[in-house]
Amino acid sequence: MRGKKKLLLLTAMLPLALLTKANNGHDDRGKPEPAISGIVSESGTKKPVQGVTVSISGKGQDKKEFVTTDASGNFKVPQMPAGELIIILEKKGYKTYRKEGVTLKEGVPLKLNFDISNEGADDESDVFHPLRMMDSK
Repeated sequence: MRGKKKLLLLTAMLPLALLTKANNGHDDRGKPEPAISGIVSESGTKKPVQGVTVSISGKGQDKKEFVTTDASGNFKVPQMPAGELIIILEKKGYKTYRKEGVTLKEGVPLKLNFDISNEGADDESDVFHPLRMMDSK
């Protein structure tokens, strides 16, 4: 009797295992999942930020991808070589965000979430301007 239960359990689990294997790297509609995807939000409000340029480059590689976030703050990069990545987020009115050391593994989709800040983004105190030198005299 005990052997029959094990056999029944294995028989029930096999189709699930095959489905999991068959969908590897694909979404619910059978489309390939993007290599890298994520959401960009504002750090203070946690609201999605539209129009952020996401630049992704492989460390020591020539390939560089540029995508822009949609109205929901989402971005998707369809293909990127596996390896160590450098990710830069830029949008006027926000501080530039840079993240290094992100590793993309072959065949494993990478999902990332970023918070960017608009505090101090318009602060130009570090910018050299010749007319500022005249004001201080």
